Amino acid sequence: MTENHKRRCVSYPDDEDIISNLPEDFINPILERLPIRDAVRTSILSKKWRYRWTTMTRLVIDYEFSRKFINYASYRHNGFIRTTNHIMINHKGPVSKFVLHLPKNIAFDSFQEVDQWMVLLSRKNVKILNIKNSNHKIYRVPSSVFSCQGLRRLALRNCIFKAPVEFQGFPNLEFVFLMKVDFLANLGGTVINLPQLKRLKLNSCVNVNNFNIKSETLRTLRVIRCPDAMLLRLLHSERLNEVCLQESIKNVLGVERFSLAMMLSKLPRIRYFSVDGYFLKVWHKLSVKTFNLCSL
Repeated sequence: MTENHKRRCVSYPDDEDIISNLPEDFINPILERLPIRDAVRTSILSKKWRYRWTTMTRLVIDYEFSRKFINYASYRHNGFIRTTNHIMINHKGPVSKFVLHLPKNIAFDSFQEVDQWMVLLSRKNVKILNIKNSNHKIYRVPSSVFSCQGLRRLALRNCIFKAPVEFQGFPNLEFVFLMKVDFLANLGGTVINLPQLKRLKLNSCVNVNNFNIKSETLRTLRVIRCPDAMLLRLLHSERLNEVCLQESIKNVLGVERFSLAMMLSKLPRIRYFSVDGYFLKVWHKLSVKTFNLCSL
């Protein structure tokens, strides 16, 4: 074999790791795109990777995460709780987004562990919070969540939402989606100030008449299957340009006694006004210039 045909081998130092030496701005987005269990498992790769995952700014403990424990009956509760505890206790730094799915196949006695996770989260300046409770027990949002003043997006499912008496509001909250949320019947008229709120969606909630909010910036309002909602109270923002109501006016005539014309007069910037058949049946004699139907 001639010299020109000899294979050339390029050797690198054994300890050189191109990926590990990438800047943090590159590594964190890569980790955050992995399922969270896989991201945590990178800690066994080397000493450099042992604590990489602990600075991720997005923690998504979703259905895919909890599904790993469901098939093992003896490991369901302990495995889910222990693994999530490990993530929450060892994580360092701020969290911009936190998603928590509470599975129906795992028994929670008092949600004590979940409350502790919320305490830890409240110290991390969370911006986006999404609690999806699929458990057969309803989860009561603890007071620590109401101390998350940096929140910009809040989504809750199958929860009890009762703000502490001293709670003033969320100054930065822009988007709220609440599904199967119970606001309880004894809020005592507490007003929740949401000065930056732009989008509010309520679906299948109860005791909505006790959800007394103040927001002059609200632009999108969707109220679905919330028969006890006090609509006039929710329609107070003159910036509203999109409204959708479905199965949410059963108590309107008996409680608020207002006409469709009165409602629309409060919405000078309305562009999309969408209602269901029940709404039309009640006010079929009233005419509006632009009227759209929605079926969600």
